[in-house]
Amino acid sequence: MKFFSRLLLGLLLLAPLVAEAQKKDPGRLITTTPLPQVPELPDAFPQVLGTQVIGPAYKFTKEDPIVEGAMVVQNLGSRILKVQVPPGPQFNQLIAMPFTHYLVWFRSNGDWSKGFTPEMRRREYNATYAFTKDLLTRRETTGKTFFIGHWEGDWYLLPDRNTQADVNPAAAAAMVEWLNVRQEAVDDARAEVPYTRCRVYTYAEVNRVRDAMVGGKKRMANLVVPKLNVDFLSYAAYDCQLLPAAEVTKTLDWLNGQLPPKANLPAKRVFIGECGLSWTACGSDGKIHEQKNREIFTKFLSWRPPLVLYWQVYNNEVVDGQQVGFWLVDNKNKKTPLYETMKELFVQQEEAAKEMRRRSNRLPAFEQIAEFSENWLAQKGK
Repeated sequence: MKFFSRLLLGLLLLAPLVAEAQKKDPGRLITTTPLPQVPELPDAFPQVLGTQVIGPAYKFTKEDPIVEGAMVVQNLGSRILKVQVPPGPQFNQLIAMPFTHYLVWFRSNGDWSKGFTPEMRRREYNATYAFTKDLLTRRETTGKTFFIGHWEGDWYLLPDRNTQADVNPAAAAAMVEWLNVRQEAVDDARAEVPYTRCRVYTYAEVNRVRDAMVGGKKRMANLVVPKLNVDFLSYAAYDCQLLPAAEVTKTLDWLNGQLPPKANLPAKRVFIGECGLSWTACGSDGKIHEQKNREIFTKFLSWRPPLVLYWQVYNNEVVDGQQVGFWLVDNKNKKTPLYETMKELFVQQEEAAKEMRRRSNRLPAFEQIAEFSENWLAQKGK
């Protein structure tokens, strides 16, 4: 059994039973009950920090660009992958890779914004139900966790990106219907399939949180989120990532408080779905790019979100023919200093976990890995 598969099992309250069973039979894969009552994230992200592959502007092999990017993420040492759901053959390739957690943009569009008709509701439910059931019944997904979500929701509600305007209440109401019917479909599929080792959750994504929190604007965070039944909330956190750490914490606390409580899930259900400064925003200086993004990571990690994702492994933005540089590997196939930092962190996480297992015969919990990661990143700059 691979190390990180064991690490995920150690995060459950059943960890003592797992440890005992593994002592008797180290090769045995321990199964768990579905959606257990636990005080922290089921199958939490032991690595915490990760990245994503969406709309890359370049590639270097004959592979599909998303598959190629996923291979780069795998070689980085990450077991977390975020993508937009690609066509079937490519998605099958991704599922066959040794990732433990997948975040996917699924049917991510704003077609509902002018009214969520009964026919749209039927189609959304059926598509989400079928997708969830397929994931839960695939042999290839054994032990994997999937999060079904979408792109930055505030931009769906503000299609002209006029941040001085308020969100249209009718569009916000349609979004509530759209996201809740997706949750209903996932809930129904989870109830029908007697699964124990594959998990599927939903998430919604916000991106203009400070407009609502500080500016009093009507946004997804205060108009939509309080009416949702989604499992998790993703935050494309560009509007707060450069604020002081105390203000970042205040923002995340406020956003998490907008979510209605939900059983069988952790108290903190907000994760950082996107963050990071581009190469050009850092003066095209690799040392500055690594330092500033590492500082952003540590601020978010200090709040202990289940996940912090850097945008992204290959750049997707090109302006006037120039790469903006949201990347870990540039368009010349050169790895950045930030890539090397993340790769080293993953190695050090694994070594720390192995040492803990050697000393105490148990694996670290999510909180311990998160604390280790925050401290390691902070010390690296000293």
